[in-house]
Amino acid sequence: MMSYEVMVAAVSGDSEAMQKVLAYFDGYMDQLCTHAFLDESGRVEYGVDTLRKTQLQGKLLAAM
Repeated sequence: MMSYEVMVAAVSGDSEAMQKVLAYFDGYMDQLCTHAFLDESGRVEYGVDTLRKTQLQGKLLAAM
């Protein structure tokens, strides 16, 4: 669980606290951004869409 102090520091602009918030939500963002991809041979593989994850991280940082 993330402490209240870290959240307040992140909202105040502390870059270290913002990194802690991003790290806290990293697994959740991975889960949200995971979907099926087709590889070169046409097989379905699951992976994290890094573009979507970067967009989510940007929105989280903007909200802070």
